[in-house]
Amino acid sequence: WPSRRNPTGAREAGGWRAGQGVVHCSGALPSSILQPAKEQGALVASFHPLQAFASIEAAVAHMRGSTFGLEGDLPLVDELRKLVALLDGTALQLTPEEKTLYHAAAVIASNYTVTLAALASQLLAQEGIAPDPNTALRYILPLLRGTVDNLQVSGLPNALTGPIARGDAGTVARHLRELDERAPDVAHLYRHLARLTLPLAQEKSKLSVEEINALDSALE
Repeated sequence: WPSRRNPTGAREAGGWRAGQGVVHCSGALPSSILQPAKEQGALVASFHPLQAFASIEAAVAHMRGSTFGLEGDLPLVDELRKLVALLDGTALQLTPEEKTLYHAAAVIASNYTVTLAALASQLLAQEGIAPDPNTALRYILPLLRGTVDNLQVSGLPNALTGPIARGDAGTVARHLRELDERAPDVAHLYRHLARLTLPLAQEKSKLSVEEINALDSALE
């Protein structure tokens, strides 16, 4: 933020100076990438909207109410908190060391949800259940919305549904027989995700030892 009294001061002076703040919006990088500005006396910070912006229109529609990852010099971060409040958002204070895992979590939650939707849509199209992946996606979107609603209302692990949550090893085994034959790469992912889902299912449904063992056998 250039000075209100002299907004072009940074340029005229050949750089940044005390009384100014420099902010970047990367979720992956810490504010230390702005070290040259800091060395000239400016405050530095990062301000990352934890949101998926596929277009300018999406950014405008989704920004309000988002979580914002804040990291950097505390006086500037305090000013950025005011911007978060104006956007009805939630401020999440981060350290530089936390930025990488924070961003990895965002990628898993957002980017890989798109990948999973694409894999499910392609599977339906591949088998002729839907004429093409985008038509299949329209079939799947209400399910995705319902899942997000369940996460919001019920939280973890109670939002989990499906055969793993029920301890239904027979259905899991049938899924994998079909996937091994028709989509082996997806079968590999299904097994890995199912194993990661088992602790959630155990926590929610209090599955018996026999049910867990049956699921483990189905996933072999």
